[in-house]
Amino acid sequence: MKFKKLSSVLIAALAAVMLMTSVVSAVDPYTTYNYDAWWNAVPSQAGYEVINTVDLQDQLKQLRDPTSEFFIGEKEPITLGDAKDFYLSPNDEFFIADTGNNRIIRTDINFNLLACYKTFSGLDDDEEHTVVDEEGNVIELDEDDLKTLKSPYGIFVDKDDVMYIADRDHQRIVKCVESTKTTAKILNEYYKPETELYDSVSFYCTKVCVDAAGNVYVICPAVNKGAIMFSDSGTFIGFYGQNRVEVTAEVIRNRIWRKIASEEQLASLTKSTPVEYANFDIDDEGFIWTVTEVANTTTDAVKKMNPAGYNILELTADNNQFGDQVSVTYNGTTYATRLTDIAISDDKFVNILDYTSGRIFQYDERCNQLLIFGFDQEEQRGGFNNPNAIETYGDNIYILDGRNNDITVFGLTEFGSYVHQAIALHNAGFYEEAYDVWQEVLKRDGGFYMALVGTAKALYNQEDYEGAMKYAKLAFTDTDYDRAFEANRQEGLRDNFTLYVIIIILLVIVWFVIKHLKKKGKIPQKLIATGVGYVYNKGRDAVVKAVADAKQKKGGKGK
Repeated sequence: MKFKKLSSVLIAALAAVMLMTSVVSAVDPYTTYNYDAWWNAVPSQAGYEVINTVDLQDQLKQLRDPTSEFFIGEKEPITLGDAKDFYLSPNDEFFIADTGNNRIIRTDINFNLLACYKTFSGLDDDEEHTVVDEEGNVIELDEDDLKTLKSPYGIFVDKDDVMYIADRDHQRIVKCVESTKTTAKILNEYYKPETELYDSVSFYCTKVCVDAAGNVYVICPAVNKGAIMFSDSGTFIGFYGQNRVEVTAEVIRNRIWRKIASEEQLASLTKSTPVEYANFDIDDEGFIWTVTEVANTTTDAVKKMNPAGYNILELTADNNQFGDQVSVTYNGTTYATRLTDIAISDDKFVNILDYTSGRIFQYDERCNQLLIFGFDQEEQRGGFNNPNAIETYGDNIYILDGRNNDITVFGLTEFGSYVHQAIALHNAGFYEEAYDVWQEVLKRDGGFYMALVGTAKALYNQEDYEGAMKYAKLAFTDTDYDRAFEANRQEGLRDNFTLYVIIIILLVIVWFVIKHLKKKGKIPQKLIATGVGYVYNKGRDAVVKAVADAKQKKGGKGK
C-alpha cells in the first residue's frame, strides 16, 4: 500500500515537472546571440520577446459592412496584401501602405481601424502625365488612374496628418489629407524630375520622408546618386547624400588601370557605382538615417546625415559595423545581412531590420551594439517570412511582415530593460550610477560587451583602477586599460611618495659617506669593486628569475 502511494506521488511529481518544462519551453522567446570583442557570435540573453501578433482581419471586416462608416465594398479584401511599409505618425497613429490592395490603412496605437483610403481626388490638374515602364513602354495616366494608387511602397506622415505616399507603379509621390474615412484629398504630386541631372527614364519611387522645412526626400532603386530631393512646392532641388563606392580589390585595380589604359580598354572596364538606399528614417533632431540593402555592405551601410547630406556617424559613432558583417552561422543557420529598414526610437535607440534573418539589430546613439532579437520563420515557428518594415513606440518594437500579412509586437524583457537603463546612464556620463545596473546585466550575461566596458568606466571613476584594468582587459578596450594603468601607477607613486623620498635621501647620504671614506683611503678600491659586483650579480639573477617565472605562467605558448 505504501509502495502504491509512493508511486502515485512520484508519478504526479514527474507529471508536474513535465508540465512546468513544457510551459517554460512555450514562453522561452527564441535562441539569440550577440557579439564579443572579437566579433564572434556567442549565445546571449533575449532582450525582447513577442507580446502580440496582429493580423487586422477583425478590424478590416468593417470595410465590407454597409452600415459602417468604413464601408468600401462587399468584396473589399479584409487582410493585408504584401504590405511594404508602415509609419507611426507624431500623433501616435499607424499608417500602413497596403501594397497589394492599393490602399492606405490608418489605425490607432492599438490597431483599431480609423480610416482606409482607397480613392484619391481633389487635385484640379488637366495636364496629362506619362510614365515609362520597366520595358521602356510609354504609358499615359488618365484621370481614373490618378484617383487610385498602384502598388504604394512607402508612407510618411507629418505632425498635421499630411500623408506622403510613394505610389510606385504610378511613378509619383502623392501628398494628401483625409477627406472622408475612405477617401483622401490630393494636395500635390511629385513626378520624375525633368532635368538632365536625372538620367533615369523611370521614377519607381519606393520610400519617402519629409523634413521640418517641408523638403521631400525620395528613394528610387534605379537611382544611385542619393535620395531625390524636392521642395514642398514640387521643384526638384537635387540629390541628397550619395553613398560612396565600396573599396575592393577590383575598384583599386580599375582606378590604377584607368590611368594607363587606351580608350578601347577603358570601355571594357566595369564601372564602379555606389549602391542606392533601401530605406530611411528621420529622428527628432532632423537627422536622416539611411540603410543600404546589400549583403555584407561595409561602406555606408548605415548613415546619419545632417542637412548638408554629410554622414556624421564617422565623427560621433564608436562603432561603424552593422548587422552581421560576415555570413554568420548560428544554430545551423547561415545569415548574410540585408538591411531593409531603420527606425530611431524616442530614446535614441537605433533599430535596424535584417530582411534575410528576420533579426533586429539594436544600437545606442553612438552605434554600440546592444541587443539582437527576432528570428526567421524557418528557424522557429511564428517567425518572419517577409519582414518589410520596422517601427517603435515607447519600449515596443513593431515588425510588418508582408507575406504573413501581420504585425508582430516585441516588448522588453527584464534583461533588455536592465541594458536600456544602464546604457542611458552610461551615455549621459553617469558611470558610477550605472555600475549596479551593469552588474545586473552581467549576472544574466557575463560576457555582455557593453556591460564590461561600462563597469570598467564606473570602477575608474570610483578610483578602483585595478578593477577597471580587469574589466577593460576582459572587454579588450586598450584605451580604457591604458588609462586605468596610468592612473594606477600614478596612485602608487603618490601613496608611496614619502617612502621613495626617504630611500633617495638615504642613498645620497650613503654615496657621500662612501665618497668621503674613499677619499681618506679608508675603503680599498677592491672592496668597492666587490660591492658593486655583488649588487650587479644579485640584480641580474633577480631579472633572470622573473623572466623564467613569466614564461612558466604563460605555459606552452610562452615557451
